[in-house]
Amino acid sequence: MFAPELSDEQKKDLVIRAYKKLKASFAEFNSPAGDKNTPAKTCGELRTLHPDKPSGEYWIDPNSADPKDAILAYCNMETGATCVQPKPSISKEYNIISEEKELWIGDMATDAFVINYKADSNQMSFLQLLSAKAEQEVVYHCRNSVAFENPRGKSVKSLSFMSWNDLEIRSRGKFKYEVVSDGCKERADAWAKTVFKIESTKPTRLPVVDVKVEDFGSADQFFKVEVGQVCFS
Repeated sequence: MFAPELSDEQKKDLVIRAYKKLKASFAEFNSPAGDKNTPAKTCGELRTLHPDKPSGEYWIDPNSADPKDAILAYCNMETGATCVQPKPSISKEYNIISEEKELWIGDMATDAFVINYKADSNQMSFLQLLSAKAEQEVVYHCRNSVAFENPRGKSVKSLSFMSWNDLEIRSRGKFKYEVVSDGCKERADAWAKTVFKIESTKPTRLPVVDVKVEDFGSADQFFKVEVGQVCFS
């Protein structure tokens, strides 16, 4: 174990240093700080261990496998929510001339808006399992295009969203969203926006992975989609 030329005092010093290093490592393991080397499992765990930390970006490791695959998330330290950012967060501006009645923008032949997140599927799955609820907002930026209701108050060309577990979330029915504001209702020839909010006590339904649009096809119709962070708590 020790080199034969070491004195008893040197051996004792090596043992003490090894013990202190092991003790420090154990302390870090039991009280992760949310940095790259000592990520917390979730923001909720980080909040419990360090209630004085401010809201901001911290490293988390939901699968607890190896700090090397930890992800950078936004921690809301008021609620303990773990929020994962989309990439990209906003689509290009679309003006689609087509006779199609509906279109999933992630499946378009050209210029598809493919929604990804700053967490791989394994970490996202563990984060869902460790959570009791999830929520996310999506903003539809519009010009001459409705998102929820039309000027007559009818929701005949409302957006739909594809969930993480392949459920279609619609304006009505069992799996539906909330409309926070509906600036696109007037179908005006000026940019406006409609804000959608999706909440669920079944976290495996989020995040959103695709958006279906229905009010397009004319030369004067434009839209773009902005995806918000998904938060688990």
